[in-house]
Amino acid sequence: MKKNDIIHLAHIILNAHISKEDIVVDATMGNGHDTVFLAKLAKHVFAFDIQKQALDNTMKLLEAHQLSNVTLFHETHEHIVGLVSDFKGVVFNLGYLPNGDHSITTKKETTLKTLDMLLSVLRPTHFILIVVYPGHQEGYEESLAIDDYLKSVDSASFSIIRSDLPYQDHRPPYLLFIQKI
Repeated sequence: MKKNDIIHLAHIILNAHISKEDIVVDATMGNGHDTVFLAKLAKHVFAFDIQKQALDNTMKLLEAHQLSNVTLFHETHEHIVGLVSDFKGVVFNLGYLPNGDHSITTKKETTLKTLDMLLSVLRPTHFILIVVYPGHQEGYEESLAIDDYLKSVDSASFSIIRSDLPYQDHRPPYLLFIQKI
């Protein structure tokens, strides 16, 4: 089994839900791979990250792929709702910047705050896709907090799918797909 099976599954789901007419948000741009993937599918992508290195890496990748339908924000994902007025979907790839400072990670407090804001404005058929990485301590705590939070979400209003690799060691990543009904 490949280490990137969850990312591959996320891309299959995103392919099925995003068209060239859609505006989407990459809440955690990282090194820009998801941003590029989304930019090839969507009309426009708004991408967020708190690390300047992430913006620099993403900009280089966008230039290499000759993509210009992206707006980058050097901001926390907590500001999505204030900066982007309309979007079909939001993608999170939680954790830390690969090949970056592993002490800088997404935090359960800000992720839950953002998730709560996004669910309050999500329209029918619109979605949030989250790849969760519980393999490091901060990611594990974040995963527990997200799971607890999602237990309280109204199942009459939202469909939530969780896909994971339950028989792998070391708390492997998993995917959450939340769609407004």
